[in-house]
Formats: sequence, structure tokens, C-alpha cells
Amino acid sequence: MNYKHEFLNLLLKKDAFKIAKDAGSFFKLKSGRMSPTFASIGALTDGESLAMMKKAYSEAAMDGVRDGVLNDFQYVFGPAYKGINLCALTCEGLYEQFGKNTSYLYDRKEEKTYGEATQGTDASKVIVGAEKFTPGGSILLVDDVITTGQAKYEALDKIKLLGNYTIAGMVIAVDRQELLGDAAGSISAVQTLEQEFGIKTVAILTMHDIFALMQDTLAPDVRWAWVAYYEQYGAVRMQQTGDGGWGTDDG
Repeated sequence: MNYKHEFLNLLLKKDAFKIAKDAGSFFKLKSGRMSPTFASIGALTDGESLAMMKKAYSEAAMDGVRDGVLNDFQYVFGPAYKGINLCALTCEGLYEQFGKNTSYLYDRKEEKTYGEATQGTDASKVIVGAEKFTPGGSILLVDDVITTGQAKYEALDKIKLLGNYTIAGMVIAVDRQELLGDAAGSISAVQTLEQEFGIKTVAILTMHDIFALMQDTLAPDVRWAWVAYYEQYGAVRMQQTGDGGWGTDDG
């Protein structure tokens, strides 16, 4: 069983991926959209979950580098707060599984104004680990679920304080593959990050991955709820194939 299957099984086991039972129990997202599914990586708080996240993030990162989607990197950045444990786990997983020794970085919600920060750079006041950063270093971003990408934009503004750096790309747990807007020509948050900042993203799971892996377990009305949702909001559209499998068309 590969890490994608294992990670989905973990999400379901820990109730970190929720599926509406019917149209009356849809989940309201930050965007205001009513979705038949909801992913909450914050529900993964026990030792078993942390071990699986460490494995999944590090394997996805190395797959991305091997496939040429991500560039090589020496640092892993996770935006506070959820990204803090993710960058630490990713660094640990990279060393344990691949012998790759990386350092983690994360941002402070409030600038530090005491201790070593009073003698450090502006970057060290807002980014933990900045004092160990070597100019020109390559940084991998990690985060949980991407829908709008707003938290990533805020993190990129803080990373600019490091000065000379490159972004290797980003690894996330779940890409919802949703359009940012409802107007014609809208694109997803992942597509926006690539177009505006040149940041390519590897997801441990996309929504299409989840549909494909769960196709035989979904009740017909739930399957069609997913189809309808992605007809309206999806960067990809889900289509039920004749044999019960799923295919996607680019939206």
C-alpha cells in the first residue's frame, strides 16, 4: 500500500476527512461554499497520525524532486500555526527515510522584541531559524489544505525578509482543486501560485485522488453531490465512468 492510500486511510480513521451523509449536512467552507466534504488536518494530533504525516510529507517531497516538479531544497518552511509541526515532521522524515538533512523555518505571529532578536536581523525577529539560513538557500513550503491560498501569500511576504533565497515548491496534504472565483476564467489556488509566483505544488492527495480511491464505497447520491459541486466550483470536473470508476476533465 503506497503512502497516498495510507494517508487517506488515516484521514478517514481519525475523522480528519468528513463526508456529508446528505445534502442537509453539507459543510460550510471559509469561502462560504457548502461542500459535501471537509478536510481538517488539525484533527491529526496523536502519535500514529504524526508518524504517518512524517512519512507522507517526506515521500511526497522526494517524489516531487525526482519527478522534476519540485527543485532540490535545504530548508522546509511551515506557516504558523499548523505549519510548524508539519515542517518539523517533514525534516525528520526526510532524514529518517532518505538521509536528507534539512533545517526547518517558521514564522512568528508577532515579532520578537527581546533576547537574541534585539541583536539579530529583521528576518530573525519574525522567522524562527532565520539565523541559520544561508543566503541563496532553497526553501520547500509545507502546509495542510489549500483552498484560497491566502495563508501562503502572507508567508511569502515574511520569507522575503531572508533576502537571497529561492522557493523549491510546496507540499500540501490535500488540494481541494477548487476555483478561487465563480467567474469565467477563474483558476484554482494552486494554479494561481504557479502563475503568479512560479511555485509548483505537490499534494499528498487531491480531491480526485480521494474520489478515485473511494469510488466503490460512496452511495449514489453522495457521488452525484461531489459531481455537482465540482461542476460548479471545480478546477477539475468529476465524471462517473460506465464501470463505476471516475475520470476528470480539466475545468
